[in-house]
Amino acid sequence: MDIKYTLSELQRAGLTQSQIGDAIGVKQPTVSDMAAGKAGTKRPSFQVITGLTRLAKKHRVQTEPPG
Repeated sequence: MDIKYTLSELQRAGLTQSQIGDAIGVKQPTVSDMAAGKAGTKRPSFQVITGLTRLAKKHRVQTEPPG
């Protein structure tokens, strides 16, 4: 899973960073840091991965860039 890409796609689908954070159990600043590549992208927690996977499926967004 490409976390930065997944977060970008979820936001493109209309979710805010706060909504994403609430859904995956982290605060909005953490989502912002992950989206910027500052935190949680190299060794994300199981909670983050499962939460993002669930959200991606629910909103029908990709978790990896095409190609």
